[in-house]
Amino acid sequence: MTNEIRKAGRRAGIWSGLVAALVLIGCVPQVSNHGYRFDEAAFAQIEPGRTTRDQVLQLLGSPSALTTFDGSVWYYVSQRTERFSFYQEEVVNQDVVTITFDEVGTVASVDRHGLEQAHEVSLVERETPTAGSELSAFEQFIGNIGRFNPPADADVP
Repeated sequence: MTNEIRKAGRRAGIWSGLVAALVLIGCVPQVSNHGYRFDEAAFAQIEPGRTTRDQVLQLLGSPSALTTFDGSVWYYVSQRTERFSFYQEEVVNQDVVTITFDEVGTVASVDRHGLEQAHEVSLVERETPTAGSELSAFEQFIGNIGRFNPPADADVP
């Protein structure tokens, strides 16, 4: 009987250890990296007044974003987030490098901004009003009866 109690105690200890390990694994955050992967050596080679647009493209690759109309400003964006649970994602690191080109296509300036300069943008959740009235699904269904005509080239008996 004592041997059976020891075996049951071992099994309970093993199960307790497994459950504790699963709980601890669940507490580890999921880390995600998004955007551009910064290479400090490549950024060090960019010199305002000397480096051209083509050289920047060779060193850094395609930018994450461009200015809309003239493309004279390139943005390289990198972001690292950690998620502890569903809907609880937190940005822990963010780098934005802005490269501005002059009219000739030479680098005019290189600026780097971190997470401390970031501003949260709040979304506006209002709807644009439309003219007319709101119809229910039943009113829409009744209103469409008789509106669909057969194709003009169909054979009518």
